Order: sequence, then C-alpha cells, then structure tokens
Amino acid sequence: MKLLSILVVISSSFLFNIGDKDHMDVKEFSPLPIDLATSEPYSRKEAIEKSDIIWGIKNHNIERFHEFIRNTSNKKEDKIRITSYSKEGDPIFKDLVFDGEKYYYTYDNSHDWYGGRDKGIYKDTCSEILVEEMADPIFVLNGCSKQLDTIEYSLIQLKQEEMPK
Repeated sequence: MKLLSILVVISSSFLFNIGDKDHMDVKEFSPLPIDLATSEPYSRKEAIEKSDIIWGIKNHNIERFHEFIRNTSNKKEDKIRITSYSKEGDPIFKDLVFDGEKYYYTYDNSHDWYGGRDKGIYKDTCSEILVEEMADPIFVLNGCSKQLDTIEYSLIQLKQEEMPK
C-alpha cells in the first residue's frame, strides 16, 4: 500500500511538471530584437545607479521615463528598464525597446521568490502606450500581439505632479 502511495505521488508530480511545461510553453514567445539581457537580481541602489526607472513606494529616474515618452512620440528609437520590487525586495523588470514603430516588451518576474506558478519571462510586441486617466495616471501598453482583452501590460503609475509637462 505504501509503495502504491509513493507511485501515485511520483506520477502526480510527473503530470504536474508536464502541465507546468505546457503552461510555460504558452509564455515562450518568439525572440524579439531586444538587447537588454535578462538580469540577475540587483538592489534598488544598483538599479538607481544603472538609470533604471524605479517606481513603487519611492520613485526614481522618472525624468528618464518622460524622455522615453517624448522620444517615442517623435518616432525616435529608445529603450528603458522599469524596475519595481516585491514586498520582500525581489526585483521585477520591465524592458521596453522602441524601434521607431513598435514597442518590444519583456516582463521578467522570474526572480520574485513568491511570484507563484506564473512567474517567468514574457515577451510581446505592442503598437502604442496609452495613459489611463485616474487620480494617479497609469501608463499601459496597447495593441499587443499576444495580449488578451482582460489583461493590460501596466508599465508605471505616476502621481499627478510626476506627469510629463
């Protein structure tokens, strides 16, 4: 009986792993022309030094985000990394490359210890950035090739006083 229980546990684990692999295949998108490599985790201080746009409890390098919005509005190529940190301090990276026409988006929460089953690296190609007008506006990607109607790719939320002029 004990042997049967062990076999059931092993079989279940094998099936769940196959299911996870299939689930992961959904997230494996075609390679995109993005030259920002997936990073090893690094601290908030290092992120600020690397000119990452940091948002969360305290925002940093927001002027770089403004510059990116201006550049892309003028069809000028540009790239940024937006970094946020989980409650536990784990980094979540959002890389955005604009080639003059399209936005190449990479979302990497693979270093989020408590990210759950859906953590990993996601890539998509999008056509525009929109601002959802709220008390604190949110910048989101729109017109993405793999985007579901119910999911938005939220980039950053700024306070009114941090909005581009």
